[in-house]
Amino acid sequence: MAATGDGLTRVTFKATRRTSGRIDALMAASGDNKTDAINGALRLAATLLAYTRPDSTMHVLAPDNATHIVHLP
Repeated sequence: MAATGDGLTRVTFKATRRTSGRIDALMAASGDNKTDAINGALRLAATLLAYTRPDSTMHVLAPDNATHIVHLP
């Protein structure tokens, strides 16, 4: 990773074909460019991890007050 001097960090990684397709799908759904799509996905992943319990589950309260348990890999 290399800092650019303007508070940004350039990161290079090799995406699998599957991951590249997922980035394209994010871009199409959001209208974002590749950088913004990846940044949004990383923010979402960090948020999900913050709410994940030690047993790798997340408990979500639905509008009807039903609790749904999501099992994360």
